[in-house]
Amino acid sequence: MAAIVKIKPEVLTEHRMRMEMRNLEDEDIENTIRMKGWAWVLARKSWVYAGEPDFIYRQIREVVIGLPDIVFDEAGIEEGVQTILEKARSDEEREEGRELLRRALEKTGQLDEAGGLLQA
Repeated sequence: MAAIVKIKPEVLTEHRMRMEMRNLEDEDIENTIRMKGWAWVLARKSWVYAGEPDFIYRQIREVVIGLPDIVFDEAGIEEGVQTILEKARSDEEREEGRELLRRALEKTGQLDEAGGLLQA
């Protein structure tokens, strides 16, 4: 079973956002994400990472794209794309986020589910 990741806008500052991951069953990957700054939140029963775009982009590159068996929560793809695009601090950062999401969604086989949301 693949781990499911979701990008959320709920961190209460202008540019910060949160990623949550659940169903992570591989101990090696669990240790890897812990070293990358993710924290287990018992109340949410998920791994959580929060940060500004450059930190979130690093997690997309190194965790979602870089590790096996991780997919996006299908119900949260639209919210995740909108969050990345809206919380970018500049046009360049927005374009970087758009490209990273495109690569990540291609890797997970979910690019079609993003529809036209990644168009400039």
